[in-house]
Amino acid sequence: MGTLVKVAAIAAVFAVTAFASAQSDYDLGLEADEEGDYAKTAKYYEKACDADHAEACNSLGYAYDEGEGVNQNYKKAVALYKKACDLGDPLGCTNLGYAYDEGNGVKVDHVKANKLYKKACDEDEPLGCNNLGYSYEIGEGVEKDLDRARKLYKKSCDGDESLGCYNLAELYRDGRGVKQDAKKAIKYYDKACELGDNDACKEAYQLVK
Repeated sequence: MGTLVKVAAIAAVFAVTAFASAQSDYDLGLEADEEGDYAKTAKYYEKACDADHAEACNSLGYAYDEGEGVNQNYKKAVALYKKACDLGDPLGCTNLGYAYDEGNGVKVDHVKANKLYKKACDEDEPLGCNNLGYSYEIGEGVEKDLDRARKLYKKSCDGDESLGCYNLAELYRDGRGVKQDAKKAIKYYDKACELGDNDACKEAYQLVK
């Protein structure tokens, strides 16, 4: 019994050490990204992802998606987003869902996209909630449901996702699925504006002038 406990303890120490090393590589990748050295960024992310650092896998997937520091490769991006999602990173699930929505590196599959958005939203990932809300707003891969769209946009906005706030404001501005309410529209446009959405700033101005 003592031997088994000792082996388990050694394995635990090794796992902690490996995670710390992966986190260090990920942090170095973030620093390189801030410095604009995207090739170095990708190398650090790749090293961390190889050690199963979920966020690093998602970030490396984004690099391949956008062609930042690496040659653009949608199929590699999809594989990395999937790994990130499987490792528990909800943003990886959102990005994988978006790939299925757009057909980037995979065949378009809105139903699969929505399942991934839901998985992310259930983990309180705000962009996933927004994207799922948009699917319900337009009836893509799901039955159109403006009330559900509103609730998802609200959850997204509460999580400080500017797109969620903007889309929620649009519903109140136009009275779609809700009673038309300019004050609420302005409220959510203002929040989206504060979160960096310049279009929301313009929309809020148009309503108050």
